[in-house]
Amino acid sequence: MSDDSLDGAIGTHVIAITYEVMDWATEALPAHVPADDLKKLKLASGEHLAAMLTTAYLGIVPVAVDVHGGVDLVYHVADSDSDALSSLLGRNGVEFADFEVKSIPGDFREHDAAASRALKRGEEPGTHWSKFVSANDVVEAAQSMIAKAAKQLWDKSSPDRARVVFIVSHFFDLPYVECLNPLIAHTLTAPTLPDEIDAMWVFFAPSHLVVWSAVEQRWTQLLLSSFKEDGTAPEVDFGMELLQHYEGLFLERAGINGSSPFYYGLEAGEHAPTYDAE
Repeated sequence: MSDDSLDGAIGTHVIAITYEVMDWATEALPAHVPADDLKKLKLASGEHLAAMLTTAYLGIVPVAVDVHGGVDLVYHVADSDSDALSSLLGRNGVEFADFEVKSIPGDFREHDAAASRALKRGEEPGTHWSKFVSANDVVEAAQSMIAKAAKQLWDKSSPDRARVVFIVSHFFDLPYVECLNPLIAHTLTAPTLPDEIDAMWVFFAPSHLVVWSAVEQRWTQLLLSSFKEDGTAPEVDFGMELLQHYEGLFLERAGINGSSPFYYGLEAGEHAPTYDAE
């Protein structure tokens, strides 16, 4: 990583939690939310990731997970002792926060499913190609999902609650050039959000999480770290990111046996190009 990766990062607003808090979230969700409700979270859309991450950073478990057509996640934020709710929710002084989770459409999840089917048949899976974009391009690609989530929150929520959109982007659909940078919030421009949206979380899976607060009119980077001098990160499986480690813990502790397209490892390799090169 070069020093250039932090150019312009001075002044970036950051909220950090410890590894212990994230570990707590993976245990608290299965302990307090009915198992049948958790198993209905849509893995392909990253709803389980949204539940885990919002629980960790808000410091409370959801009081409702959508199983009957309501909003995806409901938090009784009056129970939260966080002093950063205006950054996380775009509102202060509300009793509840309603989250609607949307993933940016892409081809990888269908490719992933097709590859699994091919392997079961004993065939070689095809190749998935992606083009690198900027982090701002990822947010721009989410506009249709933001509008859809805003309409659902308008229909299902109410103005006395914080109304929050949670966007999930899969790296293999929209790989972003800032992926190796420790901070990316300072590279993002102000998004265009419907008036009824108070905040927007964006998870650039598998490693970056940011939130835009309408009331503060700024991006905040959400980090995971240790506050101890000798603190070390948990060991992760080869080729995986730290948040994928916690995703695996959550899936295991919640008894969710489905296949998550966000739970994967990477390794270096070579692939012959399908085009002629001069």
